[in-house]
Amino acid sequence: MKNKKVTVIIEASSTGFGAYAEALPGITGYGVNVQQAKKDLQDAVHAVLEVHARRKTSPEPWLNNGHLEFIYKYDMISLFEHFGMLDVTNLAKRIGLNPSLLRQYKSGLTFASDKQKQRILKGLHELGEELLRVRL
Repeated sequence: MKNKKVTVIIEASSTGFGAYAEALPGITGYGVNVQQAKKDLQDAVHAVLEVHARRKTSPEPWLNNGHLEFIYKYDMISLFEHFGMLDVTNLAKRIGLNPSLLRQYKSGLTFASDKQKQRILKGLHELGEELLRVRL
């Protein structure tokens, strides 16, 4: 069976991080960090599948029998928490953004427009592509 791609939203809260997907109604994850929230969501999916297996019932079609591939969409706070190795000042300079503004996005003091989000995403993807070409 082919994996179903599911977009998972990762969001920061005052007490940790949440993970949810519109395609998985009622199934959520939570953790004190992003990694724990992701794992909690995966565990929740497996728990639902186990209940169906025990009851000998068919899982909901949107669960695709557990054949899911998660694609993660982050808010700015969660992005920089999870990828803490990113230096905000240097990333801002690399993509031609005011470092102070990127720090405000990172801290949640202000929110990036869709255009700014695309600019940051493009810069991150370019950095990722460059890193893939590195040899040691």
